[in-house]
Amino acid sequence: MSKTNLNELYGALHRLNRQMHRTSHRENHGKGGLYHGQANLLLLILQNNGASQRDLAEQLDVRPSSMTEMLRKLEQSGLIVRKQDNKDQRVMRIYLTGEGEKVAQKMSESKDAFVESLFQGLTEDEQKQLFILTEKLCASLEVAENSYRKEGYQEQGAGHYEYHRHDGHNKHYEHHRHHEHYGHGYHHDHYVKHK
Repeated sequence: MSKTNLNELYGALHRLNRQMHRTSHRENHGKGGLYHGQANLLLLILQNNGASQRDLAEQLDVRPSSMTEMLRKLEQSGLIVRKQDNKDQRVMRIYLTGEGEKVAQKMSESKDAFVESLFQGLTEDEQKQLFILTEKLCASLEVAENSYRKEGYQEQGAGHYEYHRHDGHNKHYEHHRHHEHYGHGYHHDHYVKHK
């Protein structure tokens, strides 16, 4: 495949990601009044009730500070409670309230319907092939992230890296990976080069 076609493929995948994100956001905000990142977090807690705050941050690939803010808003809405672990009080565990479970269940049903409608135009074989190809792309990106760590990137929290390196021309490079608003899990990279 030519470079032009590869760029078109990348653009199509990026467009699909944004379309899925917007549609999911409208669904979640319309039904539960939550933003995309908060809704994803609530669904994750539904599947892992009692999980630690740190584990949730790692699974959603957000920084601990972002996770704290997201949990604070859910707690203020009466959807979750935070409790210290019985064996290790340094660990904070997250539980759904009765209202939180109702909202999460409704969102889970909505998500299932959205996912089914999204892929209904694909045959079962096409769905399987798409899954295999997507897993390959994810593995490729995981290799790239591992190389960042080996080359000197310092992890500043889940999914956030800062890189410092001096080359032979006394130039200093930094790399930051930031999450967009509300802890969506979507990120972008940029590099800053200092002379």
